[in-house]
Amino acid sequence: MNTDAFKKELYQTINLYFDKNGISKLANDQMKAKLVIAGVWWSGSLILLYTFSATPFIFVPLYGLHLFSHLFIMLNISHDANHFAIVDNGMFKKALRYSLDLCGINSYMWRQLHNHQHHNNMNVLGEDDGLVARGLLRFTRHDKHRFVHKFQHLYLFLVYSLFSLDYIFLKDFECFFFPFLDGLKGKKHPRIEYVKLFLFKLGYVGYVIVLPIYFLGFSVGLVIAAFCFWHLFIGIVGAIIIQVEHPLRANEFPTSRNEYEDYIYHVFATTSDHSYNSLFGNWFYGGLNLHVIHHLAPRICHTHYRALTAEIRPIAEKYGVTYKANNTIFDAIKEHYLHLRNLGLQKD
Repeated sequence: MNTDAFKKELYQTINLYFDKNGISKLANDQMKAKLVIAGVWWSGSLILLYTFSATPFIFVPLYGLHLFSHLFIMLNISHDANHFAIVDNGMFKKALRYSLDLCGINSYMWRQLHNHQHHNNMNVLGEDDGLVARGLLRFTRHDKHRFVHKFQHLYLFLVYSLFSLDYIFLKDFECFFFPFLDGLKGKKHPRIEYVKLFLFKLGYVGYVIVLPIYFLGFSVGLVIAAFCFWHLFIGIVGAIIIQVEHPLRANEFPTSRNEYEDYIYHVFATTSDHSYNSLFGNWFYGGLNLHVIHHLAPRICHTHYRALTAEIRPIAEKYGVTYKANNTIFDAIKEHYLHLRNLGLQKD
């Protein structure tokens, strides 16, 4: 296979798409609409929460409506913002990165885990953050098989329901002070990032838990229970959307980032798309469903992914490279579930 020719044609085609259409690789009108929707959803639901929460029966659903705006922001705004794929304006570009901190997740550490670790080491055990679940889940045959893994297909979604709570209250701190990925061990972080970690976490807890207790007069127990209840749903929805592109039966699990002749082969080998024709998926999933193009060109705004995917698929076919995709997210979930079931029942 002519790697240089494949790579050259792939990126020439991507660049030509923007040149011939006279458009930017950053936010288009669809992305600008998402920015407006995110702002209206976040602020509007907050106003509704503090205006109409007269009883617990009104407070709980309005609280959930607001917290789900965080999921939309994380998938559709924060992900692109922390890949610098929305705007060129320096101040606005930097401010948008902190939308992730607004949702309780440290944006600096997310960039370390995602941009540096995951994007360079997809499906590589010990380097890819997506293959870590505190030993409860076995994502690759290269991982040690434990007795509990025999049942992982039964409790998989229970673990995923804890995804956002774990990330907010444990994972960020763990990554700063007790890193579990090889690429983070021994790494020194700027002191200001430690300050930001604690300030933003305190700000998040104050904004989503303390303020409703103080201004709305509900009990501590009710607010914390509502917070945990909604985060179980946010966790499972978010984890599924994030996980069903890589740990699948059809994908490969290399032992090193250097296992392939070129990074582009690593992308195609370890990544599967889904929901190409889904109107809802292409609107809500933040482009994560069209993941091959994301890994090939992460600094392109996700609202261009569908058109670009149509451009790169025939090129992959031309050079004999397998482009993998599931028709719907439910097909992808099934593949993910069966992959984990097989790894749990088999020791190698």
